Amino acid sequence: MEEKCSYRAPLFAIRQGEKAHITQGTCNHWDCPRCGQIRAREEYGRIVAGCKEMAKDNEIWFLTITCQGADLTLAEAESHYLEWTNRFLSNARYRAKRENQTWSYVQVTERQKRGFPHSHILTTFRITDARLDWKANWVTRDGVKVNEWQGAYRSDWMQSAVIKAGLGEQYDVSVVHTVDAASRYVAKYLFKESLHTQWPKGWKRVRYSQNWPKLPRQKTDAIPLLDNWAIVKIALEMNTLYTSEKGVQDMILHAYQLAPSDYDIAKVVLVGD
Repeated sequence: MEEKCSYRAPLFAIRQGEKAHITQGTCNHWDCPRCGQIRAREEYGRIVAGCKEMAKDNEIWFLTITCQGADLTLAEAESHYLEWTNRFLSNARYRAKRENQTWSYVQVTERQKRGFPHSHILTTFRITDARLDWKANWVTRDGVKVNEWQGAYRSDWMQSAVIKAGLGEQYDVSVVHTVDAASRYVAKYLFKESLHTQWPKGWKRVRYSQNWPKLPRQKTDAIPLLDNWAIVKIALEMNTLYTSEKGVQDMILHAYQLAPSDYDIAKVVLVGD
């Protein structure tokens, strides 16, 4: 993990007798090398736990949607992809309501090798007209790409929905048989290096329906340390400050340099993760 938050998230202290554990908060920005990884772990946990919870009373489906073909520029894809996916999801939500289905989903978006976005969706929405059929798919055999016919679910509604939304004609539909494996498969895309790049303003790499389960909030007695004086103040009250983050240790020692030399401030201990 990177040593410090790129957006200078504040430090927090948790008193433990004569000692205090110091850690840095998270800025929640995906482009922060440190906090982006922390957020990815949190979102990963919510996706996996939520999928298990929703699967108790619902069948889970796995959808993949893509951008249009070669005629679309990357700038056009980035500018309109959110609009297109919103249109598709609104259509699916309306159909779910009309068919008296539970509507719940999580969507994770990544970049393809060509840089265009595409999304994986886990949802309680059942594609009721899905049928087993054949689909042409490029695969590599002995180092050579060949086009093979493979068994796959096909849906007239899905085909029409992605095209009407402005998305590409290619899509995938499948029923999830192993919820834990499928949710982890989707969630792992949050950690891909290709996701830690710049995206259009307001873009969300992971999106949830309002009823997707949230992780329980952990109660904490952490004290925010919003400036160098706050760090020095907690150091005056404690015998020892300890942290598992080298970047945090550096920030504490920097604050110490600004304190009067006659201050008897706590020692700083860097412990292993």
